[in-house]
Amino acid sequence: MLARKNSSSRGAPGSAAGFGARESIAAISDMLSSQHKKPVRSSYVESDRVEWALKIACTISMITVCIHTPRTIELFQPLNYIILAADFISVSIFMLDSVLRIHYEGIFRCDSSYLSNRWSQFSVFISIIHLLSFLLHCYQLIDNFFPFLHLNYRAWYGAIRSIRPFIIIRLIPLVVKFKLPKNRIEQLLKRSSQQVKNVTLFFVFFMTLYAIFGIQLFGRMDYHCVQPKTDPNNVTIMDLAIPDTMCAPEGIGGYECPAPMVCMQLNLNAKGEGFYGMFNDFGASVFTVYLAASEEGWVYVLYDCMDSLPSYLAFLYFCTLIFFLAWLVKNVFIAVITETFAEIRVQFSEMWQKKEVTLDEGFRKKLEKTDDGWRLIRLDGEVEPEGPKQKLQWMLRSMYFQCFVIIFVVINAIGNAMFVYRHDETDKPRKYNFYLFEVGFTILFNVECIIKILCYGFRNFIRRGIFKFELILCLGSSLNCVKFFYERNYFTYFQTFRLLRLIKASPILEDFVWKIFSPGKKLGGLVIFTIAFICCYSAISLQLFYSVPNLHHFRTFPQAFMSMFQIITQEGWTDFVVEVLRATDDNLVPLVALYFVAYHLFVTLIVLSLFVAVILDNLEMDEELKKVKQLRAREATTSMRSTLPWRLRVFEKFPTRPQMAAMRKADSDFPMPKVRGSFTHQFAVDHSLETTDVIESDFEFPKRIMKSAGKRKISKSGLTFRQIGSTSLRCSLNNLLEMSDRTRQSLSNSLSFLPHFTRSSGSLYPRKDALPKSRSMTGKFLQTAVRNKQFNMYSENGDLSRPSDSAPKKNAKQGEIDIRALQQKRQLAEITRNRIEEDMRENHPFFDRPLFLVGRASQLREFCKKMVHSKYDSQDDGTNGGAKTKKRFKEIRALIGIMPYIDWAMATVTIVSCISMLFESPWPTTGENLVMNNGYLQISDYFFVLSMTFELCVKIIANGLFFTPKAVVRDVGGVMNLFIYFTSVIFLAWMPKHVEINSLAQFLMICRAMRPLRIYTLVPHIRRVVLEFFRGFKEILLVTILMIVVMFIFASFGVQIVGGKLAACNDPTVSSRENCTGVFWQKLFVTRLEVYGKDTEAMHPKIMVPRVWTNPRNFNFDHVGNAMLALFETLSFKGWNVIRDILWSRHGPWAVVFIHIYVFIGCMIGLTLFVGVVIANYTQNRGTALLTVDQRRWHDLKARLKMAQPLHVPPKPSESARLRTKLYDLTMSRWFNQAFALLVVLNSFTLVIPWNVEEEEQRATYVFTVTALAAFMNMLFVIEIILKVIAYTFSGFWQSRRNRVDLLITVFGVIWIFLHFFVALPSSKIDVDVQVELKKFTYTFGYLVVILRFFTIASRNSTLKMLMLTVIMSMFRSFFIITALFLLVLFYAYTGVILFPMVKYGMAVSKHVNFRTASEALVVLFRCLTGEDWNDIMHDCMRSAPFCYWNEGMNYWETDCGNFYGAIIYFCSFYLIITYIVRNLLVAVIMENFSLFYSSEEDALLSYADIRNFQYVWNMVDQEQKRTIPVERVKFLLRLLKGRLEVDPEKDRILFKHMCYEMERLHNGEEVSFHDVLYMLSYRSVDIRKSLQLEELLQREELEFIIEEEVAKQTIRTWLEGCLRKMRNPSQKDAEGVLPFGGGHPVIHSSGHSSISHEETVAQRLRFENIRGDSVDTEETESSEEETPPPIRKKAAVKNRRGSIPDVLSRTGLFQEAARKFMVGSSSEKKQVKSRSPETVQLLPKRANSEIRKGSGQPKNFHLQLNVYDLPDVEERGEDSPFSPKNLSDDFNGEHSPLVITPSLPVPPTHGSPRPLMPCETTKDIEKWWNSLVD
Repeated sequence: MLARKNSSSRGAPGSAAGFGARESIAAISDMLSSQHKKPVRSSYVESDRVEWALKIACTISMITVCIHTPRTIELFQPLNYIILAADFISVSIFMLDSVLRIHYEGIFRCDSSYLSNRWSQFSVFISIIHLLSFLLHCYQLIDNFFPFLHLNYRAWYGAIRSIRPFIIIRLIPLVVKFKLPKNRIEQLLKRSSQQVKNVTLFFVFFMTLYAIFGIQLFGRMDYHCVQPKTDPNNVTIMDLAIPDTMCAPEGIGGYECPAPMVCMQLNLNAKGEGFYGMFNDFGASVFTVYLAASEEGWVYVLYDCMDSLPSYLAFLYFCTLIFFLAWLVKNVFIAVITETFAEIRVQFSEMWQKKEVTLDEGFRKKLEKTDDGWRLIRLDGEVEPEGPKQKLQWMLRSMYFQCFVIIFVVINAIGNAMFVYRHDETDKPRKYNFYLFEVGFTILFNVECIIKILCYGFRNFIRRGIFKFELILCLGSSLNCVKFFYERNYFTYFQTFRLLRLIKASPILEDFVWKIFSPGKKLGGLVIFTIAFICCYSAISLQLFYSVPNLHHFRTFPQAFMSMFQIITQEGWTDFVVEVLRATDDNLVPLVALYFVAYHLFVTLIVLSLFVAVILDNLEMDEELKKVKQLRAREATTSMRSTLPWRLRVFEKFPTRPQMAAMRKADSDFPMPKVRGSFTHQFAVDHSLETTDVIESDFEFPKRIMKSAGKRKISKSGLTFRQIGSTSLRCSLNNLLEMSDRTRQSLSNSLSFLPHFTRSSGSLYPRKDALPKSRSMTGKFLQTAVRNKQFNMYSENGDLSRPSDSAPKKNAKQGEIDIRALQQKRQLAEITRNRIEEDMRENHPFFDRPLFLVGRASQLREFCKKMVHSKYDSQDDGTNGGAKTKKRFKEIRALIGIMPYIDWAMATVTIVSCISMLFESPWPTTGENLVMNNGYLQISDYFFVLSMTFELCVKIIANGLFFTPKAVVRDVGGVMNLFIYFTSVIFLAWMPKHVEINSLAQFLMICRAMRPLRIYTLVPHIRRVVLEFFRGFKEILLVTILMIVVMFIFASFGVQIVGGKLAACNDPTVSSRENCTGVFWQKLFVTRLEVYGKDTEAMHPKIMVPRVWTNPRNFNFDHVGNAMLALFETLSFKGWNVIRDILWSRHGPWAVVFIHIYVFIGCMIGLTLFVGVVIANYTQNRGTALLTVDQRRWHDLKARLKMAQPLHVPPKPSESARLRTKLYDLTMSRWFNQAFALLVVLNSFTLVIPWNVEEEEQRATYVFTVTALAAFMNMLFVIEIILKVIAYTFSGFWQSRRNRVDLLITVFGVIWIFLHFFVALPSSKIDVDVQVELKKFTYTFGYLVVILRFFTIASRNSTLKMLMLTVIMSMFRSFFIITALFLLVLFYAYTGVILFPMVKYGMAVSKHVNFRTASEALVVLFRCLTGEDWNDIMHDCMRSAPFCYWNEGMNYWETDCGNFYGAIIYFCSFYLIITYIVRNLLVAVIMENFSLFYSSEEDALLSYADIRNFQYVWNMVDQEQKRTIPVERVKFLLRLLKGRLEVDPEKDRILFKHMCYEMERLHNGEEVSFHDVLYMLSYRSVDIRKSLQLEELLQREELEFIIEEEVAKQTIRTWLEGCLRKMRNPSQKDAEGVLPFGGGHPVIHSSGHSSISHEETVAQRLRFENIRGDSVDTEETESSEEETPPPIRKKAAVKNRRGSIPDVLSRTGLFQEAARKFMVGSSSEKKQVKSRSPETVQLLPKRANSEIRKGSGQPKNFHLQLNVYDLPDVEERGEDSPFSPKNLSDDFNGEHSPLVITPSLPVPPTHGSPRPLMPCETTKDIEKWWNSLVD
């Protein structure tokens, strides 16, 4: 039932524990189910001792499986026997536990037996695996001790131990106790697993799409640049180019090998090519696509594809792959995990509920009365100390002492960070001085800790968490001061972590950290889970791969742990996986690849998403706090500052000087005083410029203008003065009324929405978050409502009353928000500000005068205003109240209307100028492609500067420059506009020919590169994105500060432990600095391929280089600056594995722990802070973060309703067309659609091998087979189209867009079959060249058709369709975010071309990676955007002299040097702003859309089933598929609805009446659209007090109040009209209520009397027509039959017949229901009916039987006309009404059927016509509707 009372029970906000309706229902079911459970028997198997024994056994088993490897046992031989003994203990415990439980519970005795439980089955399985592992270990020892037995133990037998780490699953329930019932946990897991499964399916869909597209686009990329005489079957490393480069045959468009190299196809296997980057077959392509989607190593595949094919194809393919798979689809997992975690948080809220305590937990406060009044006194313990302790406590709590401690902490941190390793003899003495420095500070902090202990007492001291932390730091740093420990850095952690005390110094940062990391159970539990999962998977991998030869990553558990941890960080994980696959057996390669891909998929998409979910959950506010924040936000947005901005308040500093005017003498000689100029304007009408002769102003400048104007002879007419007398009084009154009316409208909140009903506005709901635009509201209803509301604005004494007085009076509950008070506050502030501005205009002549020169009302300014503010009005639905015109391309029109025309012109000019800047390049070094030396490139600059000059001039004249209300420079955007303009002008005027590095000219060029940011200020939506970013800048700044503190701590620690110790010789054979001299042969990197000679020392190419003792290339820890730079690179997961390997090789395993801890804390937690904060800020700026549960559901519902569209289901054919009916049922069946969906999948798998001529030459049979199979399937799709066309007819088939797409693709398929099999293949016998070219075309056309067909599978699966909508809507909603991102990247690209144009090639900079042109820079920056080795590019661009060619005075394009500091600022700012912040906005958009499309049916206010039900019903009523229906059909539609939208006219007759009246009045009797009715139903189906936000709630309440008032008036008016008729015709009182119909059966009117007394009048007013209609769908008929009782048929042949809408209407039961529902109580006078003629509704009569009795003598055709507001009156009668269902059923079971008639117009009888006529205004509409239904 659609009733608002039902919605009020959903999601009650009063549930403190977070349980909504669905949670409470489930909890009640759990309670009911638990009441019948038998009490658990306590036994020895459930004792604590057994539980502890199992915990010990699980722990022992986990430890032994982690150390049971041959390499570990080699390091410590007795470990072999220790493992054997420990395994014996654990196996014994497991077996004993199983035996005891079997003995106690039985095996298969009953349902509660041991093995009937799955958990017990798992325990038995794990116990058996442990037993087998123990026996295998014994077998290995026997083989080692008794080799003569020849047992032949193999190392790979140990793979059976890989199952043992799953023992951790058994340990979890022993350690973690869940409070929820078992079925609730199962429900949560089932729901979350289903969502993860669906999203994984969606991810697989996109992977399959890109895999098959990659196969056909790239195929076998086997061409390499080699020596001319190379054997393609036996390639050595000496045959390849240095470095190895892929190429393309001549004419294809790829890379061409330089002479004397040739491009040759090499025959290499998968291991030789390295698996990654192959598109040979489907498996290799899927593997490549997945690795590329991880954003690791994808650029190398891109570069190979760019060398093998035209570069634009490869770039488009990989850019879209990264965008869709890596940025959109994969981020859907974050949305899934966040939604699931929110559900889990609700269920486990009791476990994770925050304690209502602060850090001062041990200190309690009490209220005491002192001399100064009542105060809160904090007590230490229970005793108030006296004497010296009290003074010490006062000192410790004072602000001065806290500042003193903070200053010393900062000095200590800065002092430790100032040490710099110089790698000379001065390092040791300076290190000793810093040691003394640290000892002194340690003593100081120890004294502080001792004083606190003495002051508070140790018991009270240890209670506080902050004091515990300080005590631990003191103990650890004291141990670090010991010389032995200090040199070995065992306790350096405590010294560096002292800096964390600074967080306590900042209350804002402390609150932020407390909000993020509290409560600790969530984040701590997640950290423990992550570590346990990595350990478990590391142990599994250790046992699987420790026996693989030539694979050193899994020799010991630490190595396995580091390898699996590296996969989580994704840094270099592709190289690691390729190395493992190359070392694995060929038969096991697919399984090993699937193993690592599954692990990577889980840890990167689920585990890491859990961190984001935890952070977002911690940032989530409580429901009550949301309401408070929502109120504050509403006050901030609705209230307006009553003061002017400071740039306008400058006029207040000057004395007021109002403009005075002197009137000319009239007929009297008395002098007239001067009056204000504003007052004189009320009494003089200025028709011409000659009126200025009469007014003489005191202001000099206007006086001169007026005099000059007076000399002009424009018109002979003089001044027009107002008359004295009654005319003046009348005009004054009119003016006062107009003024009061304007004031009243400005003060009125209740009428604030009414102007939006006009046709000029075209929007019923003006707020952007309200429902989309409905039809306009005009006519009598609007006039009446406005008039009533205007009169209600006045009190009895004529004063203006409060606007809220016009609203319905309701007693506000405690805690509710007074919305009208907020709006009144805003309006009063607006009035105050307007008054201040008016005073400024009157008292300060220069106020609001652009440049203090242009007059306020000058014609030039008005003309410029029109130019500046003129734009396309996309909301204009009509002109001057005309009919609404239907416009196409509404989205494009709305896009055009977002900006004025002048801004569109400037945006176009800016884009053209930016495109011109793309062609600027420093290559060649002569500078001919620079703008300074190229006249063609200067054209766009001149055009841009001239256009912007014109724009600024016009805008300044219209709005002013600075000291005007709407000045051009009023915010940062205006300042940036002027900055871009002046830099462009200066550069254009200067045009420097000589530009050095770090010169003023180069800085000016960088400022000129900001030109793309000009679009930020022009496009309002992009400007809004920037504003949203800066609104959340506080939280982002706090996260940045927190990460800087963490980086500084670890950087300081890194300097302490490895500073000055990482330097080594570049010759790995030399270990000492003394021997690092001379030269040596350095190997060159040649290729990633596995070719002969790659690992041979003699064959590998080398180059002679000098030996150098130096630090690693990209990082060092010699001082804190370099250390922080290295850790910042590590923060992006880049280069940390290189730091790990170097620390391992040079300082052992202990140093590796440091980098792993930092990566885990800084990266996995720190980076998720950025993601969480950006998402939280985005939702807050969008207004969704502050929404309550009900408001968020309403917000999502509105968006879903906006995208819902009418169904295009074709009508079911009539029963006479049996073939079409059968085909209709066949094509609409579920198995038919599933079968063809399977055919689409099979058709797509024909692309598993490349379709090209080259592949045909190698495997002709396979290519012909798959193409023939694709052709056969395409013919099946042709049959599908034919069947649907026959079943639906072509017009019905064409109604669906999906059918149109299928038809188009099928036609393309038929064309391909003809061209390929009948043209291309036979042409091989005629001409070879023609055959090759034609086959290339047909193969390309064929696989494009198959790929297009593959897209249609998304429309055949509801899950894929919803997720596809999520991605598509995310793209549309993030359009401006992506545009802002691109513009910022474009600015960085231009800047990169200026800073690093000709940088020398290095490790990263190459022919593919450089900044020589802006287009190449865009490719590089897109690579950096994904984080792919951006740090290597930065270090190459940091190269400076003497490591590059540079002389003083050289231009920046003539040197190959970079810019050291410029590179650091450039790349670090780019990565921080774009990757950490802007890119995460996409995640926020996806999460918002995911909750919109993929929310649970239980969460939605209206489920998808309800919306689909409405679509089906709409499809029944709107048979013309016009998307609109007449307003008269709304009643018929409402009666057919089921589910939550069902409306029962008997039970909800008032609601039904209000809904019908709302539809007709809002749309003025015109047609209503699909969304109009759906929006109305959605408003009526929810509790608006809970679901709607403040302003929208006010508008809706006002609208419903007006509708309720008008309906009540109409009801009373109708009742009075009936009473008047009774009083006027008392003689007919006894005869009323009976109507002869048929054989004399009377028809009783709803009011108790008959409306028609003569049989002739009945013949004139009612006609029945025999109409044959098409049949409708089965579901439609069933829905109609469920609403009415099944009728009794006389003919059995038509008992269960399904029919169309007219057939449905013709049934007796439905006719009975129509007679009951369409009954009306009274009729109106002729005059009244004419006045309400647009409000009438023509309703469908329903045939009682298929045949009319011949002897009845009644006419066959009837028409029925009813009034809208009279419709539900019959339902006000009781159950004893003669028209109740019982009585009507009895009447219809007889021979004749009663019919209720309400005449609207008395028509005189016409005996001459056999078919009486209706009034023209009703007959035509009824016949038109009936004819449309018949057609």
